[in-house]
Amino acid sequence: MFEARNLSLSVGTKQLLSDTSFRIGDKDRVALVGLNGTGKTTLLRLISGTSKDTGLITDGQFLKSAETTIGYLPQEISFDDDLEKTALQYALQANVRLFELSEKITKMEHELALPDQDYESEAYHQLIERFSDAMHEFEHLGGYTMQSDAEKVLAGLGFSEIDFHKKVKAFSGGWQMRLHITKLLLQNPTLLLLDEPTNHLDIDSLRWLENYLLNYEHSYIIVSHDRFFLDKLTTKTLEIAFERIHEYKGNYSYYEKEKAERYELLMGKYENDLKKMEELKAFVDRFRYKATKARQAQSRLRQMEKMEKNLQSPEEDLSRISFKFPKASPSGREVMRLEEIKKAYLLPDGATKQVLNGINLEVMRGDRIAIVGSNGAGKSTFCKILAGEIDFEGKLSMGHNVTMNYFAQHQTEYLAQEKSIYMEMMDSAPSSEAQKKVRDILGCFLFSGDTVNKKIRVLSGGEKSRVALAKILLQASNLLIMDEPTNHLDMRSKEMLIDSLEYYDGTLLIVSHDRYFLDSLVNKVVEIKNGMLQLHLGTYAEYLEKAEKAIEAERQQEIAARQKNHNTPSKTTEKEQEQAKQNAASRKNKRRIDEIEQKINRLERQKEAMETLMATEDFYKKSQEETAKTLDSYHALCNELNVLFTEWEKGA
Repeated sequence: MFEARNLSLSVGTKQLLSDTSFRIGDKDRVALVGLNGTGKTTLLRLISGTSKDTGLITDGQFLKSAETTIGYLPQEISFDDDLEKTALQYALQANVRLFELSEKITKMEHELALPDQDYESEAYHQLIERFSDAMHEFEHLGGYTMQSDAEKVLAGLGFSEIDFHKKVKAFSGGWQMRLHITKLLLQNPTLLLLDEPTNHLDIDSLRWLENYLLNYEHSYIIVSHDRFFLDKLTTKTLEIAFERIHEYKGNYSYYEKEKAERYELLMGKYENDLKKMEELKAFVDRFRYKATKARQAQSRLRQMEKMEKNLQSPEEDLSRISFKFPKASPSGREVMRLEEIKKAYLLPDGATKQVLNGINLEVMRGDRIAIVGSNGAGKSTFCKILAGEIDFEGKLSMGHNVTMNYFAQHQTEYLAQEKSIYMEMMDSAPSSEAQKKVRDILGCFLFSGDTVNKKIRVLSGGEKSRVALAKILLQASNLLIMDEPTNHLDMRSKEMLIDSLEYYDGTLLIVSHDRYFLDSLVNKVVEIKNGMLQLHLGTYAEYLEKAEKAIEAERQQEIAARQKNHNTPSKTTEKEQEQAKQNAASRKNKRRIDEIEQKINRLERQKEAMETLMATEDFYKKSQEETAKTLDSYHALCNELNVLFTEWEKGA
């Protein structure tokens, strides 16, 4: 379906790929992985044809079948031309042809209804023909299900019915990205390219997207730092490493295991080759000048030179650097107590939004708590209250000897803009021992070489966030609150952070959408929903399992209730039961009659337009084929109307 042959890729002086090839087949589910900076996003842009990098140099070729269509979700997108459209209108643009037809039909309906129309004019007859052709094409392409399909995807990604009619400009950047995902899924491309699709999704919409992609009928390539997401959805992994693309026939966990095994095999061969070369060299050195052994020595010398030419040490990614948080004196047994915590915000229209309503919680020393909930549920607000950053109603009591460290999503605001990355870290290190670790920590967060001398003010938002997080690892505390610490980290950086937090001996509260990250660290889960808090004991995986079981149990209860109501007489009288059935049947019948009437009205407009056309002399001057086509359409339309009228009369 899609193939890259002998691809070389460089940006400026940096070589990303050298003479490498790969292929994507029908229904392939591919994870594209590699360290940050290896070229994953650049490659996706190149495949999609959206790359605008003037410094990009490529060699090689892309091959794709005629049926291949490509859809691309970038990490950032501009909505400049669509800000005034509603969410639903934006989604309906997914199928460009259907959207154009819809606009065209609406315009032609308005023209046909104008009171001063000249029904005998050639222009009017041509308008009727165009209208009829557009209606047929619209129906053939599935135009009448277009809106319901768009509404289903919007709802799955967390949009309410009220949101459907809000303008694009009214949504935050994260919700605008969801709109783009909606449009992309509705386009249904044969090759879907997703660059970090989970960044702006909460748990509910993430589950929905996973289920959607599990049932996707075509191929996709996903770049993501969410290994749980990759493990669930992919069956093939392409890794960019050392300017090459390496293929692994499995998901991310399989890739990690297989990569380690491949490295061990290559290292074993490399060590055996070194040993063999030493033996050959020893033989040559010993017998090179002996006449009886000279020929054998020369043969072994040639063999050794050939091996030396082909000898290559296995390439390995930078080793994982471990780092432990500075130790702080322990807190008391009770770290904090929350009693009837409430928080409300005043909206621009003067209304009040109650975010938290009567929260009670005890946090004990050694607790490792995940804070979860849908977007807007109040997770960040909850963290800000714990950190003392905003006011609230209720009572929050801190325990004995608690020293807190807080990583917020806006933590970058506290960085010294004119300092270099290195000096910002050095100034934050509390001891000479910590200062020795600064370069190692920066390396884990993708800052190495001369990059550590960059000024904070020239960094991107993601880079600033990584610096802020690196600073946290230098600070001693016995209570650590982290709000989305993994948003801008690659797999290697996350693993380093997990290692560090596993050794952290204080109390930990984390907000994160990264399920693998949470499951590696927490022993309790706090769920915020509808302003209330519910505590779940156990790992994050156990919480998810319970949640899935609860959803399934609720579904089974609904099914059982429906079956019981259907099979078992209720306590109501037979007369009441009969009346309820009649009412339900009446409502259903009315809905069906309304649908029929709408369709009859539409078809009658088409019929009237066609009859006007056929009543003219010019109509029969056309070719026999054109006339026959129009007459066939007219008779088919009349038959459909007769069927609808019969059904309408029975229902009425």
